[in-house]
Amino acid sequence: MFLAGLVIAAVAMLALQVLVMILAGAPPAFLTFAALLIVISVPTAGAAVAWAGARLSAGWTEERAALLFAALGLVVGVVWGSLVAGGIASRLTDGSSGLTLAVATVAGVSAAVGAGLGRITAREASGRPVLVVTLAVLVVLVAAAGLLV
Repeated sequence: MFLAGLVIAAVAMLALQVLVMILAGAPPAFLTFAALLIVISVPTAGAAVAWAGARLSAGWTEERAALLFAALGLVVGVVWGSLVAGGIASRLTDGSSGLTLAVATVAGVSAAVGAGLGRITAREASGRPVLVVTLAVLVVLVAAAGLLV
């Protein structure tokens, strides 16, 4: 169930990045960059959020646990987004603090959505291993496409 939740979180985060890309008018290369960051962050920071959330929400209803996961994802996503993704983005541009804040906000919201959806759908997804593996491969392929371009 743990791994299935992480995969669902990664897919939800990637889907949200598609929406952000469309709304911001960003080129498709930003999606592959976001996918690479998702592939790096979900097994590390995402696993920490899932572990802490599972410990703190033991015995809670699914809905309350998903809200806790989303809150933890938001906090960790903003911190991670400002330190890692914001740092990378500021090095690629003029280094404005506004860009770091924007990246941290997007990372936090993405992490909150991913963590909440990952928690609430993990039990169902764990019963569908082919789907989980297919979705994991999809995220990795989008990230790999960014390395090839």
